[in-house]
Amino acid sequence: MVNALDHPLFDRISHGINLINFFVLGVTGWFIHSPHPGIPMNLVRNLHFIFMYFLMINGIIRFYYSFFGKYKDYDSFILSGLDVKAIWPQIKYYLFLGKHPETGKYNPLQKLAYIAMPIMALLQALTGLILYLPGKLSSLAITFGGIATVRGFHYFIMWIFIAIISIHVYLVFTEAREMVWLMFFGKTEHKKGIQ
Repeated sequence: MVNALDHPLFDRISHGINLINFFVLGVTGWFIHSPHPGIPMNLVRNLHFIFMYFLMINGIIRFYYSFFGKYKDYDSFILSGLDVKAIWPQIKYYLFLGKHPETGKYNPLQKLAYIAMPIMALLQALTGLILYLPGKLSSLAITFGGIATVRGFHYFIMWIFIAIISIHVYLVFTEAREMVWLMFFGKTEHKKGIQ
């Protein structure tokens, strides 16, 4: 049974902002990678950068709130010894090969994803900046192996984001449908209606 305190209003707002950010970044990133005739690329690039800033600002605020907010929850994301032991059983469960292991608010694979995503976002911002300013950041591009490698790395990370988000959406709708109601409306759905 979940309740609104599992995901306070601030968490839900931050989650919603990220939903919009990742959607716009994915679509604009796709058009930057594969431009189509008639699409105003200057607008696409500007939107891509604007929403990258939104993502970074939202991430910084969420990180701060995790440690100093009213409902600080940084400890919910820290891997414990039990989490490490539950990684393989959790993978087996997701592959329909085992039972659901006992976990806390987040299972170990969720924790790994939630730890990895801010790191990947920083790498995306850095590689995106190199791609946007290749002349000014040429030495940084060389550190990564050249501008083509930077572009490939940026594109690859985008697909990792898409994979994580797709799995997240699939699991929410198959494993924890009540969380959809909770994240968007602050309430849980029950057979007799919305509580």
